[in-house]
Amino acid sequence: MRDTTDKIKMDVSRKMDMRERLLSSPAVTTEIPRNTSKKKAVTLILVAAIVSALGLSVYAAVRGLESLSFGKSSWGPSIEEDIKNSVPPRELISIVGYSGSPEYKATEEWLKFESSYDTDGSILNKHDAEVKRTGKDPFEKYKYYSVFSQEMADKFEEILAKFNLKMHTNQTDCDENMLKAKFGEVFSSDVKGGGYIYDDGTFHLDSTCNGTHFQISRNMRGYFDTSYLNVGDRTNFEEWTYKTKSGVTVNIAYSFENGEFKRAFISADLEKSFVSVIVLPWNDDMELNNLTKEDIQKLADQIDFSKL
Repeated sequence: MRDTTDKIKMDVSRKMDMRERLLSSPAVTTEIPRNTSKKKAVTLILVAAIVSALGLSVYAAVRGLESLSFGKSSWGPSIEEDIKNSVPPRELISIVGYSGSPEYKATEEWLKFESSYDTDGSILNKHDAEVKRTGKDPFEKYKYYSVFSQEMADKFEEILAKFNLKMHTNQTDCDENMLKAKFGEVFSSDVKGGGYIYDDGTFHLDSTCNGTHFQISRNMRGYFDTSYLNVGDRTNFEEWTYKTKSGVTVNIAYSFENGEFKRAFISADLEKSFVSVIVLPWNDDMELNNLTKEDIQKLADQIDFSKL
């Protein structure tokens, strides 16, 4: 995955301000390679929140955040103390499909298992130490997922079989130009970004469009992906449907509190995939970008969902 963080040039005060905003904002939790330490995983999750995005449908009935919710959850013991004490309980939503879909059910079951597994980090630490000692990872097969024990591998395989899903393989770097070569004109010429793509067509891109930062994820049907999103309190969002220029009707969820734009989500439940776009409230200088509802709709028009 392309590292875009070195492009963000900020002085110390801006970094501190960004951190405070991150702690009060949702974060996309994507799969971290299994041998990444939990502390590093937290950092990656927060960095991912800087440039995020979410999406919804034309092929299926358009539904809102309630149909994506996994329910409320508290920060677990793997989260650093300063983070855990700075944010309220979180509500997690799916970015892989709506409730009732095999992809949603699979992620839901994995999250329930993971939430009570290795809560003190001892199994992960033991595994990491063994990998460091031997130079070999017995769970290399699951390198794109957080699997670091035989018990986890067994549960993972059980879920694959239960919901008739496949796992991601062969992750490579990608940008807007690679997506254009694979799928056609997915974005307008104003969209730039970098991220990763799997052989199956699932991808994640950290993107910008005329100073607006967003993150777009495409999750293919029939594949197991354990990504989810923390929205805080979904009742703080105003939701409506919008027919984009590409002809696809999406769901938009928009949060505006205390005179400031907080975040927005665009979701599209498509024939072959579920697309999510998370729009964040910072511009290229990490200053507040007070986006309106019309701005979010204009951003949705920069994406041709029909090609995804």
